[in-house]
Amino acid sequence: MKYIITVLTLCTALCQSLGQSCDVDGILHSSFIDVQLVLDANQCGSCHKGQNNKGNWNYDSYNSFLKKGDCGFEMIVHGDASNSFFFRKILGVNTDCGESNEGVHTLPQSDVGQIESWINFGAPELCVPLYADVKQILDNNGCNSCHGNDPGEWRYDSYLSLLNGEMDSSCSDYDVIVKGNSSQSLLFDKINNDGAVSCGDAMNASNGPMDAMEVAKIRDWINSGAYETAASLPVILSRFSLKDDNGDVHLAWSTEEEIATEKFVVERSTSGQNFQEISELKSEGSATEGYNYEYLDRDPFIGENYYRLKILDLDGSYKYSNIRLIRMKSEETTILVYPNPAVSRERLTVRWLPRADEESTYLNIVDVNGQNLHRKIIFEGTNYVRLPYLLDGVYYIIVEDLFGGFLLERVVIIN
Repeated sequence: MKYIITVLTLCTALCQSLGQSCDVDGILHSSFIDVQLVLDANQCGSCHKGQNNKGNWNYDSYNSFLKKGDCGFEMIVHGDASNSFFFRKILGVNTDCGESNEGVHTLPQSDVGQIESWINFGAPELCVPLYADVKQILDNNGCNSCHGNDPGEWRYDSYLSLLNGEMDSSCSDYDVIVKGNSSQSLLFDKINNDGAVSCGDAMNASNGPMDAMEVAKIRDWINSGAYETAASLPVILSRFSLKDDNGDVHLAWSTEEEIATEKFVVERSTSGQNFQEISELKSEGSATEGYNYEYLDRDPFIGENYYRLKILDLDGSYKYSNIRLIRMKSEETTILVYPNPAVSRERLTVRWLPRADEESTYLNIVDVNGQNLHRKIIFEGTNYVRLPYLLDGVYYIIVEDLFGGFLLERVVIIN
């Protein structure tokens, strides 16, 4: 029989998070400065600020924060925390690079939730503007001289004309705005002053390149979804919870209001990344009132189950909710060790799911002669163990249990 042993809420709703310095017509969100303050409060600067540049990465500035670092993974995927390397680090899930995540990078749940909401909102550097603000920036820079009344060029005199981006020029194969992705948007490509334009000429103000702060505001606007008004900002979840339902997982969420929302897609993962769709529910709310939704997952995995909602709008755009985690186990203690064969001094993943209410135990690495070569504490769920130097050969992973017994896994070392 399966049953729930832990329900871990990783975050609160966007409007409830602490440290959100930006207010867009009543909608609160975090800026990069808020994220810096969270990292400072957790002493992350001892490794990643100023002269401390561990892994060739720091958060001194927004640009340095987005830098891939030595691991080569995207630190931030705008609008998608689960595929952002930085979020997986602070969440403590397998990142396939760097240290073993044994408490080194993980942050308190409330801080993880705030950063997750920030990434899912597009990871803006500044407070996100709306269409009227973007139009004012373009007007102030004289962009209407080319993109006001010329029938051959895209226009921005209305939100829909900017979004549709219709034009007869050689750039007609490009999208002026790609919601949530400034790097694929022709507008940002033309104003970002990087010296390379994919089509046509750069858009400059009458006195030269556009001001960097204005460029950043337009970038943030696009990455956060390129919304027209605050009323069209993403659905706000006032509740998203998991609970036991006789061995199944009961998901429940509530919205405050829904504007142009098409449906909610329920996604699940065992690792906190690589989510798979398991169901979808059509939108039942409206612009004036929300709705209470429920879904029952009758076939959860043994161990860790991560859930999130993909909230789709009628225009095809979407946003993700924050992630919820629930751990489930069977009556029998199980252990999974990989990769196997393994390599000395590399990381070994050990997934330990105890049958009793054990939170931690000891793991031992023993050679064929019974000599204990390494001993460390592991915790319920997924652990990452850095192997010591071992000669080629056969070794045994021995995990103790509460009742004096043990589980044994054979591992081959090939250097």
